[in-house]
Amino acid sequence: MSFRFSQFSSSPSTPDRGSRKALSGSGYTADHPSTTPAGPPPPSSALSFTPAGDPSPSYLQSSIGAMSGKIKAPNFGRPNLTQSRPSSGRRSNAPLGRSIRSSSLRQPSNLSKEYHGEDEEEDQDDEGENENTARAGTYGLPYDDTTEGEDTEPDNTNPLDDEDEEDREADLDDMMRDEAEYDVEEELLREIAGTEPYGDPDGDTDLMMLTTAAADERISREAEDIFRASSLRSTMAPKRDLKYATLAKDLYGQSQFAKVSEPDNVIIQTEELINRLYDEGVGPEDDEEKLDDTLAHASVRLVKEIWGPHAEELSNVSQEHAAKVGPSVHAPYFEKALYLARLALQIHHTPAARDEFGAAKTPALPAILFEWQYEQHNLDREQTNAVLNHRPSPAGHSLFWQIVFNTLVRGDIAKTIQLLDSAGWEFVKKQPRGEPVYSGQVLSNIKRVVEDLCLVMGLCPAVSDGSWDIHSSDWTLFRLKAKAAKEGLVTFTEGKERANFSSSRFAESDFADSGNGRASLAGLARKAESRIPWDIYENLQSLYAILIGEPEAILAAAQDWCEATIGLFGWWDNGHNKRSLSISHSRSLQLGSQTGVDDDFLDRLALCLQNATEADFHFDSADPIEVAVASAFEGNVEGVIGFLRLWSLPIASSVAEIASLGRWLPPQEPQNLINMSDFDMEELEVLGMNQSTGSDEKDGIKDTTLIHYARSLKDRRHISGTGLHGRVSREGWEMAVQVVGRMDSPERSEQLVQELLQSVISTIDEDSRETVDKIWRLLNELGMINFAEDTAETFGDILAKDTFRFGEALWYYALAHRPGKVRDVLNTLMSISLVESTTYPPESELDSTLKQLLRERTATLQQFAKQDLEAAELLGKMLSGYATLRKFYELRDGNGKSTQKSLLRRQQAATALAAVIASADDNIRGGLYDDTRDAVVSEDFLLALLGEASVFVGQSPPVITLEQIDTLLKAIEDIETVGSRVYDASDEFFKLVLASGHGKGSTPADLLKQSTSSLGGSFMMTGSSMIASQLHQSVVRSGVMKGPVKRAWDWRGNVFSGSSSGDVLKQIRLGLTRDLANLWLEQADSVIL
Repeated sequence: MSFRFSQFSSSPSTPDRGSRKALSGSGYTADHPSTTPAGPPPPSSALSFTPAGDPSPSYLQSSIGAMSGKIKAPNFGRPNLTQSRPSSGRRSNAPLGRSIRSSSLRQPSNLSKEYHGEDEEEDQDDEGENENTARAGTYGLPYDDTTEGEDTEPDNTNPLDDEDEEDREADLDDMMRDEAEYDVEEELLREIAGTEPYGDPDGDTDLMMLTTAAADERISREAEDIFRASSLRSTMAPKRDLKYATLAKDLYGQSQFAKVSEPDNVIIQTEELINRLYDEGVGPEDDEEKLDDTLAHASVRLVKEIWGPHAEELSNVSQEHAAKVGPSVHAPYFEKALYLARLALQIHHTPAARDEFGAAKTPALPAILFEWQYEQHNLDREQTNAVLNHRPSPAGHSLFWQIVFNTLVRGDIAKTIQLLDSAGWEFVKKQPRGEPVYSGQVLSNIKRVVEDLCLVMGLCPAVSDGSWDIHSSDWTLFRLKAKAAKEGLVTFTEGKERANFSSSRFAESDFADSGNGRASLAGLARKAESRIPWDIYENLQSLYAILIGEPEAILAAAQDWCEATIGLFGWWDNGHNKRSLSISHSRSLQLGSQTGVDDDFLDRLALCLQNATEADFHFDSADPIEVAVASAFEGNVEGVIGFLRLWSLPIASSVAEIASLGRWLPPQEPQNLINMSDFDMEELEVLGMNQSTGSDEKDGIKDTTLIHYARSLKDRRHISGTGLHGRVSREGWEMAVQVVGRMDSPERSEQLVQELLQSVISTIDEDSRETVDKIWRLLNELGMINFAEDTAETFGDILAKDTFRFGEALWYYALAHRPGKVRDVLNTLMSISLVESTTYPPESELDSTLKQLLRERTATLQQFAKQDLEAAELLGKMLSGYATLRKFYELRDGNGKSTQKSLLRRQQAATALAAVIASADDNIRGGLYDDTRDAVVSEDFLLALLGEASVFVGQSPPVITLEQIDTLLKAIEDIETVGSRVYDASDEFFKLVLASGHGKGSTPADLLKQSTSSLGGSFMMTGSSMIASQLHQSVVRSGVMKGPVKRAWDWRGNVFSGSSSGDVLKQIRLGLTRDLANLWLEQADSVIL
């Protein structure tokens, strides 16, 4: 009986939304709107959803509606599956295939069409188009008036009123639907590939050939549409449980962490590469594409350039061990860690390959795992070549079919084709000198079916396009072709009227004995009628089954659970209902857990692992490496890191940090707000909470790993070797601080830094400048500014207490951003200089840093600014007062280079001194004390400075200018009118200076102690002035001031020892009045002249 399309009407209609919710499962969204106009359903008591009337023109051009032309199926004579021919452009009523029968069991499909036999057309016309009571239900599923969930009464409600609610309910129904429920794509398989288009070995002209250009294009479009519809179902699919997480945690939780025994080169290069990720600003804030690319290239360099060479240098284990997953039990720990790290990093970060046009293309995860399996888990690497080189023919080798299945299930399709093409069937012999096993028509048939299989394999996207994107429509189309080709093989071998018996090497045999013997006789009959040897026939069917994606065939071809997992992952067709990469990528961005791999691929890999380990493969649950590989397959990143740190802490910490940056390491769960220590064990049991919290739960597995790694590094006092850019030498604590600085928890990181540096800082002395610089620089790089400042301050205190390196003390106080302590040191130096009325320290006793600051001030501050700009600015500002006062004394005394009574020198000295006096007057301008003006010279020195200026008053010719007279008069007025506390402090220091100049026998330290005991509020009495007192005492003990001081003059020689500061101010004021009058007279005379 032939078939043709029924008479179609011109206006298909969309069923009423309110009467049926199942259609929402197709997932059409705003991105894929329906193009069918909405309208009421045709009247029917069965409420069928099959559209009435003719299909739309778009349907008639689809892969199903356009099955026209004289298309010839492959008849396993000499089909050419790789060539295509243009469509004739004519439409005919040729049937889809001979498998479409007129039986009542055959229901209309869901692809917007109906098929009816010619003998039904007249009955249908007589009954009318609206008489649909005997029609099948939605998607071809039969139902009656009492179908659960269906309304038998017409729906009179407005379908738009509850549209949103119904959409949500329908989506929920679809998401919770079982895998076995009717699938749109499965219907497509039954319509196209599941029929019997190749039933006639002679090949009729009314069958569809799946490999013509027009058919390929139409089927591809149809597959893409159905793929998009089905891919939206699992948008909110729940994550699978980790089957081996508990087992993995028990294994690595009972073992000790590894000790850092790797060479210095490996440690240094690993740290440099990880630090570069942070130095270059690679982090979660960067764009995803750049982040993925950077992490991928970093992973490759770690594995191939740093860890790999070291693993090759390790002594290889010479003793044999059983074939297993991963390295042997006796392999070095580093080799085990590298094996696991390579797998984890390749799964998540494989760099994109660039084509000839420069476009980047990231390989799909199946291709990545097949490559990893070839390199790392290849037990019979030379067996394939041994079979190919077997003589007289490869097919005569006892392991021929085993190797064929093994290469295919491992994704090496090219090698499988090579084995089949060069099998040499005509040379297969049972005995070396016997007759060929295959000859005549049988040999011809074998060659034909094997050649057809090779042609089908050549159509695989992995061969034709290098694509292992098994979720793509290309792979859907390939599976359709492979299934059709398998049906053609069965038809060619057993004939058109074959029984539906199983005949593959992995299925239950039909030749087994039965109670009545019927099954055995039927099987023997099939075997006798076969056109090719039955063993070859079964093996070819099994190969087709792998191409189609049948799990039984894949598991039967695998050698162990690891190979079975990857084989299932690459070949298994588990429903075609996974999302596309773009959809998964969008959801990952919304969830904030973007990685370089599609989440659906990871879920699929975990599912494949469960199916493989539940099969008849030996899985050693006591072997850490096997459990670790299983953890990597099921996405248990914490388990992977847990095993890695048992074998190598540098590798474990690197993988943990890359996983954290790549966001495939699950974030640490927040700690409970309630303090669990307040509850006893019974209360915790009632609450159902675990009272034991390990370090992983407290700090997170990444931070815990970094902590142990840092502590191990600290124990290595010195680490030196070749880095990525030359020779490197570092302290162990230095690298340890750098490691803990990359922890996720800032609070915990600071605690660890304190812990690691405590022992280092406790050993610092006045000769530890290099160590302090390292600590300061390292802490600043890690952003721990407070710790860096504390370290600099501690070293400054040591210098100020035990040495006379005042310049270094000033710089480290400035690095610590302690302006108070910088001021203390400078005030001490200025006070001693004023008391002794000379430069202090003397030129010969200056430390290198202070000498550079005084002699090459600009260049030195520029160099300091490269280290800390703020500190350089602070030091440059506050040093100016002391430097100017020192310049005054040097100009006064001349250093033996010029005449002591040179007028120019005296004028320069007066200018410098006037600048110092103006600075000391800043805080008390107008007689009001204001310390916010932050003067660089203390107001406590003002009376002593005015005493130094008294020698320039009343000179003829005049030494001071009009502006300088104005500065001195303002200072005198301000100090006399300021509050008593400020004046008393300055007056006490004036008395100290005056007494020291008249040789009362008191040392500067004694005088300062006397001053300290009587003052309250001066700079020498503040809490920070303890440094000043210590410096003064050190000066006396050291004997820096040796012998009598040579001065050009000493202002105290013209002042009586019993004079008060008020008397000196009166003399200065009187002298300034005379100088001012003389200057006015000179100006008046110049005007008259």
